[in-house]
Amino acid sequence: MLDRPISEFDGPVDAVRIPVLPPTGECKPFQEVLIELATRLKLPAFVTKEGERKYRNYPDFIVNWETAPGSGIGFLSGWRGKGGEKSINGEPNPNQWEMYAKNDCVHHHKLPRSYQYMRNWNKGYLEWSQRNGITRYAEPILIHLYSEVLQKFRLAAQGKSITRQPPAHLAKRIETYFDPLPFYYEPLETQTCDKSKYPLSALTQRPMAMYHSWDSQNAWLRQIHAHNYLYVNARTAQDAGIADGGWIWVESQWGKVRCMARYSESVEPGTVWTWNAIGKAAGAWNLAPDANESQQGFLLNHLISEELPPQADGKRFSNSDPITGQAAWYDVRVRICKAEPGEAEQTSPQFAPMKPYPGMSEAPAWLAYFGGGKKRGGAQ
Repeated sequence: MLDRPISEFDGPVDAVRIPVLPPTGECKPFQEVLIELATRLKLPAFVTKEGERKYRNYPDFIVNWETAPGSGIGFLSGWRGKGGEKSINGEPNPNQWEMYAKNDCVHHHKLPRSYQYMRNWNKGYLEWSQRNGITRYAEPILIHLYSEVLQKFRLAAQGKSITRQPPAHLAKRIETYFDPLPFYYEPLETQTCDKSKYPLSALTQRPMAMYHSWDSQNAWLRQIHAHNYLYVNARTAQDAGIADGGWIWVESQWGKVRCMARYSESVEPGTVWTWNAIGKAAGAWNLAPDANESQQGFLLNHLISEELPPQADGKRFSNSDPITGQAAWYDVRVRICKAEPGEAEQTSPQFAPMKPYPGMSEAPAWLAYFGGGKKRGGAQ
């Protein structure tokens, strides 16, 4: 219910993943390892007042944990209560895990039809939501066009706040972008970029299948996509003499990569995009150095800077949203050109193959988050 809810318009939905085959050898699901570590470390939520183990395994934890003792609110919303007769809120049900398994691992709680509309100020829904711990208050949720919070930041940057002042070198940035009313401005990086030299906007996003492998290398994922392409509008590619599936160079003011192009009508002529996190450094995830991920997969990381170009005084700001701090993954400008005949049909840049750490059978899975050990901006 808390993370990436799959709810429907007519009511909340949640789901579990239950293995259909037992682990082999000495393998354990990472959730079981976390429960074990938390118990051995005697973290308060995982042991009794006497210091004894509270949960025997992951399903036991998921079923019996509550936000507060007796609150009736736990990880799962379905089949709560001693006999599974309650939804959303109810006592832990010792058979809840099995009930999910018998119902395709999904629970869907349909709201009364009178609760299904204009829920930000639907009195019945808001009171139901508060009773079940979904919202804290049964008050209308108003979307403010004018943000008093942003205006307070702006006034502070203008020196009109008695209590707090931003650092002097950030005052202008805060005054400009913490506007209490929405306004459009060109992305910060492109404000200083020669757009005639770099005419295309480049986007990158994580593919859905990669969300199945935050903590492991799943071999079946490689059957979905073991490498990625730069997707280019056919007209843009043809104007540059680039064939569908041909090797190209993609260059920004920060760096360049070689990769394969793929025609796509899903991008307009001024935009290119690719999947993130498929390309890996050679040897990452304990893959063979000549695996597709490193030889045909690539990352746009090498084209994206951590910082904006220097200001007149030499200082540099983070290349991120001035308010949220969200990294500017969508703001880089690039140009593309056909790779020369005879160039290696291999993505660039390439690095010396990674090796597992001593005592490990494979490279740590968290390296996958950075595309195999290469952080954005080029830092190793």
